[in-house]
Amino acid sequence: MSRPIAVVVSSNSVISDQRSRTSGNFSTKWFGSCKYMEVEVSVNGKINNDIKFSMAIDINNGNDIMKYNDVKNGSRLDYYDSNTFYICEVPSSQRENFMVKFFPV
Repeated sequence: MSRPIAVVVSSNSVISDQRSRTSGNFSTKWFGSCKYMEVEVSVNGKINNDIKFSMAIDINNGNDIMKYNDVKNGSRLDYYDSNTFYICEVPSSQRENFMVKFFPV
């Protein structure tokens, strides 16, 4: 695979003082051309097909925008560039932090 658009580590639980956010903001700005982002999810370096999550865009002083739901390993998302994506709505059954990589397609 090519160089990832973004790599983010998500907590397995909600960040303090947040409703459903489990990661900090990350950017999907890409300086090449792509139509989609392919998702790779891993725990401790091993691909994980069980974890599902959502992605939202952080709006400063406004209502955040939910962009993608039910994201998991192998998902192909329409490409959207934002400097303020974050991972949210991770099921409480998820017991470990996980890494997500987004690859251009």
